Formats: sequence, C-alpha cells, structure tokens
Amino acid sequence: MEKLTRHSIQWFYNLLAKGECEILDFKEQLEDKIAFGKSLKNFAPKYDELAKDVVAFANKKGGFLFVGIEDKTKEINPEFEYSDSKVFELIRQIQDRTVPSITIKPHKVNVNGLDVLVLEVPFTAQLHRTSKSEYLIRSNDGNRPIETYEMATVQAEKGLIVFDQKTWDLPLDGRGNDKQGNPIPGWQDIEKTRDLFLRIQREKPQSPYLKNNSPEFTETLGLIKEVNGKSLPTITGILFIGNTKALKELPYNQIKYIRYYEDGTYTPFEYSGNLIEMADACFQQLKSETKVKEFHFGLFREYIEDYPDVVLRELLINAIAHRDYSRQQIIEIRKYPNCLEFESPGHFPQGIDETNFLRKTNPRNPGIMDVLREINYAEKAGSGFDKIFTALLSKGKKLPQPIQTDNSILLRVEADVYSEKLAELSLLYKQTAKKDIDLEKLIVLNHIYTGQKLTFQQLEQLPFVNHYQLRKILAELQEIEFIETTGRTSGVKYIIHRSKLISDEDKIGYTKYKKQEKARQIEAILRFLDAVDEIDNEGARKLLLLNDSDIYAVSRLFAEMKVNGLIEEIRKDNRKVWYGRKK
Repeated sequence: MEKLTRHSIQWFYNLLAKGECEILDFKEQLEDKIAFGKSLKNFAPKYDELAKDVVAFANKKGGFLFVGIEDKTKEINPEFEYSDSKVFELIRQIQDRTVPSITIKPHKVNVNGLDVLVLEVPFTAQLHRTSKSEYLIRSNDGNRPIETYEMATVQAEKGLIVFDQKTWDLPLDGRGNDKQGNPIPGWQDIEKTRDLFLRIQREKPQSPYLKNNSPEFTETLGLIKEVNGKSLPTITGILFIGNTKALKELPYNQIKYIRYYEDGTYTPFEYSGNLIEMADACFQQLKSETKVKEFHFGLFREYIEDYPDVVLRELLINAIAHRDYSRQQIIEIRKYPNCLEFESPGHFPQGIDETNFLRKTNPRNPGIMDVLREINYAEKAGSGFDKIFTALLSKGKKLPQPIQTDNSILLRVEADVYSEKLAELSLLYKQTAKKDIDLEKLIVLNHIYTGQKLTFQQLEQLPFVNHYQLRKILAELQEIEFIETTGRTSGVKYIIHRSKLISDEDKIGYTKYKKQEKARQIEAILRFLDAVDEIDNEGARKLLLLNDSDIYAVSRLFAEMKVNGLIEEIRKDNRKVWYGRKK
C-alpha cells in the first residue's frame, strides 16, 4: 500500500508497516451471522477466536487488530463494510468471552475512501483468560498458551506480584537454635545471616535494619514474612541467607561466564550460591583479567583499562539486582577479544526502554536492591548507569549498547578507546576545574566531538542529553573554552574549541570546516548579486544572518573577494560602500 496519506493517520501506516507481530494482527473480515460480511450457520467460534487474540494481546503488552486488511498484501479489503451497531455488538461479545472482562476500543480509519476498523486492545494490570479458561499470551505473530512455570513471570511483569517478596513454604526441618536461643528455620544458613548483619554493621552502623536478634533482623530487612501466623522466607531471603537445600529451589540463580580467545578456544566459569558469594567470586575473576594500555597526552601519561573496575562491578550488580528471577534462565557473561557482554533474564521493566534507561528507574526487585544498598554494593536507584557512563566516556570509550531480546536484556561494552580526544578533554577538564568532569558535560562533549558541528536543537534530540540543563552546560563549556560556536542566530552550531584541537587530524578538520563556512558565505553573496546588482556591509550581515558586531568580519570577506576578482566597488558615499559582480 502506497503511503500517500494525511499526517493524522500516519500512525496507521506506521503500524501497518510492522506486519503481524507482538502488537499487531490483521483480519480481512469478521465473518459471522450478524456482523461484517457473509452469514454463517455457526458464528460463535469467530467471536471465540477473536477473544483469544484479545486475551493474548492484553496479557503481553496490548496491541491492535486491523479489520479490513488483507493479510498477505496489507491492502485494504474493498468488500469490508463498517457499521457502528455491529462494532458495538462485537465489543459486547468480546466482553462476554474474556475474564476479567476486556473492553476493546474501536477506531474508524478512512483511507483513500475505504473504511478500516482498528480495534485497540489495552495492556492491563490483570491476568486474563477466555471464558473457556484459556490463558494465552502473544508470541511474535501468533498466540500460545501460558505455561504453568511462566505464570509468575507474567504476573510479575504486570505488577501483580513483586517476585522478590514472594514467600515460599519450604518443607525443611529446623536446625536447632541460634546463640540467642531462637530456633533456626530449616531453610536458613545462620552463618550467612551473621555475615550479612556484620556487613551492614560495618558499612552502615546507623542502619535501621540492625536489630537485636535474628528474627527481628530478617523480618525488618524483608528476608522473611509472616503468613497466616507462620514465618516464611521470601525469594530475597533465600537468595541472601538461604542454605544449600533452600537454594536448590531456585536452580536458575546462577552466573555463567565464558571467556573466548582469538583462536576460538574458551574457558567457562560457573558461579552459584547466595547473591553475595556469586557477586564477589565473579567480580574477582573479571577484575583479574583486566588489561591496561598507556596513552600520552602532551606531557601527561594516562593508563586506561580495557574494562574499568567500576564498569565491571556496576554491570555485574545491575544484572544481579534487576534480572527477572521468575524466569527459568541464568545470567550469562561473555568476554570476546574486543568486547564484553552481560545478558540478564527478563525485559526492561514498565516505562523503561533502550532510550531512557539512564534517566528513568523502575526497580524490578526492590527487596534485593534494599539489601545491596545496605552493604554498599549498590547506591540509590539509577546511579549505577551514571557511574558506568562516566567511567567509559571519561576514558574515551563508547557507551554500552542495550539490546532487548525475546527473553533478556543484553548490554555490550567495547574494550577499545575509540576517542583519545574525549579522554584527553576529560583530563584537561580536571586540570582546569580542579575536579572530575561530570556525566552531563561528558555526554554533551561526546556528541559535539563525534558530531563535529551540532545546533542546540540537534543536541536536544540526541540520546541521554539532559534537556533542562543543556543551556547551562553549553555556557559553562564555552566559558572554559572547551567548545565554541560558529555561525550566527538560528544557524549557530557548537564545535570543539580550536585551542583543544591539538592533533593534526583535528586541526585539519577544524580548518576544513572554517573554509567550508567561508565558501558558503561567498556563494550566498554571489547568488544575491546575480539577482540584485549591489550589496553593502549591512545587507551582507542580514543575508548571512550575522550580528552588527560582525561588521569587520564582513569587511574582511569583501576584501578577500575583491582580491580574488569576484566583486568590485560600484559606488560609495561618506558612510557606505556598495559592491557588485566584477565585469
């Protein structure tokens, strides 16, 4: 279908271009006894099939059903007829066939004189089934039943349960009493409990979670909950202080690390146990493999690691803290000769995606995060990626690339320094300002250096730029001569300041741009003179969108054009000189 349409229905074409997928399905007709086309003897199954689609969409992320579109060609079906009364009956039939009832929202779209019905299926914070007790979920371009083991995952993604606070009634016999005489539950490792208490006491002596006895401590920290008069462990409790038998109930609480070598061989490492033990062991292995390269910036020498410690630690803790523990998957880390990948089970939480994960937070496992913060393995929500971005950009490295797969989030970090200039600018900033450069300035500098020349509006649209602080950041970087502007008024663009362009390559790039800018101005004046016989300094400033303060710059430009035989004086008075094309 050719995309010749008004902007008001462009969203229709944008969806249509996706084809059948997780959020879209096509129907040529809804053939039943009373609606949309030919009559059939048995029309009820058609409503039942549609109800399955609606349930599957609602249990995933919502979606759209396009009625009146041919599946193979994506063309509008000319035989489709729209009727309000039939649409209302359709909505009622779907409500009757879904539990809890789902109300779909109809949209009538007229395209090239033909009507199309778009049924919008909402995403809801409920788990739906058909009236025949079928629990379905959308998968790629079709529907499938929700497996029993997936039920908790779907509920967790809908916010129906916070999975790390889910309780488990484990049939394990008690293991005597602790030093205070309190009975030790059969699932609990009392030594790990003491270790956790001492870690918190050492890191945060004033922590409100530090209580006098083990039951109070574990309950306050959310490691156990009372259910029907019985103290039961939460998922968080098992992951931090559970014994070997209890941890077997969570067999996918593992980390697999594989180091690949250039010759194709590899070395695998596997970590299991409680979260603290796994984090410590895996981090030490990753850290032990760190390589360092020496760089020279003028008189200064800088040593840059392929993967800084803070990046390794934060990526590892992020994978542990935010993975989906309801999924039957493990954390996988893969190290190649030039990059490192962290793959964590589960999708981005609601409201988070590849474009905003630096700015927005929605912790999937708040109980786990609370414990990690108390032992200083994590800080406030969202601060981890701030540290990762700062550490990478300040060393001239590329930002991590998040990829959402069908079942996981993959983050890839490259080992190589791609911009020695950015690393040098970070070092120069520290010498100039007597403090480390902050993330906001690093992101802006990175975009300006890699983009070479960007307007304010272009900078606003780039990923991870803080729109509210952008003007202040640009002013501060200009004040210390890290960036400068070129052009005037609406054509102002930001470039790296010429004093910071030390390498020959940078100088050449800067000179080329300035020459291009002058050539553009000369061409504009000559085109103007082809249409109008003369121009003066004031007219040239208006033409080139320059300020009144640029009177001398225009005079120098006119002088150069005269020397090159492009223009000549044609008249003048006491105050002005007019120029025209040289004949």
